[in-house]
Amino acid sequence: MKKNYKTRAVRYYDPKLGMPITQPRKIKTLLSRLALPLLSLVSREKSIKMKLVPIDDERVIIALLHAKGRVLDVGCGANNFIRSYGNGVGVDVFPWEGCDIVVKDASKLPFPKGDFDTVSFLACLNHIANRKEALIEANRVLKDDGQILITMITPRWGKFIHWIRFSNDPDHKTRHINHGSEQLGINSVDMQHLLAEAGFCINKRVRFVFGLNSLYVAKKIH
Repeated sequence: MKKNYKTRAVRYYDPKLGMPITQPRKIKTLLSRLALPLLSLVSREKSIKMKLVPIDDERVIIALLHAKGRVLDVGCGANNFIRSYGNGVGVDVFPWEGCDIVVKDASKLPFPKGDFDTVSFLACLNHIANRKEALIEANRVLKDDGQILITMITPRWGKFIHWIRFSNDPDHKTRHINHGSEQLGINSVDMQHLLAEAGFCINKRVRFVFGLNSLYVAKKIH
């Protein structure tokens, strides 16, 4: 029987646990870094109960430091970024509980031109089959002085982390990754080319969590 995803929301994370996500204290960050091997094996819920920073929250924490104005978060999942930031909209092609708007295609968004100051793709661009077109659409809905935020791991690290975290990865386990069109990561060279083809120029790259993950901040090319 085919599921009716238009009316049925699917749980991603506990919508109340650990929300809103805030900048952790230095001691908590240090302890979480030391416990990284353990955190790779446990769920977000267990990490929070251990009073450590969940791996899944790290991308939100770094994005919160660079977000500005009204934000559109594409591939929002449980929408933890927007719910923590407090100003914006979260969209996804899958009906995760907490998502503001479910769209059929990330390259066809229901927003006017120049509607946002920031568009983010947190750990999801590699899972979007038509990623170039999705970035072009992000360019359209951004203001002229807007920015795009992308967190991304490399293919090698992505293959390992998706494997080790499979049982605690709602996206991989519930939605099911299509290995024919999705990637497990994007390297910095390919990221630069993708953004350039969509009319963006990387302003800076910020590495986080021992440099295993990266935040790309890009501006529109005029």
